[in-house]
Amino acid sequence: MIRALLHSADDLFNSDGAWWILALDGILLIPLIFAVFFYPVVVLGGVAAAAVLTVALLAMVRFIQARRHS
Repeated sequence: MIRALLHSADDLFNSDGAWWILALDGILLIPLIFAVFFYPVVVLGGVAAAAVLTVALLAMVRFIQARRHS
């Protein structure tokens, strides 16, 4: 199905440029947008978990860097 969608847009986008990447990202983003509409609590929990993990990872990296330089 994705292959059919991509080949239907061959006349609109050249596969050499950045517009092709944006078109592919747009096609892959559609299911995520639908997930937000149908499962908002689950998606919000996933976003919060990703944010907590990102902050924890960045804090750990900063801690390790500070420990190496002192």
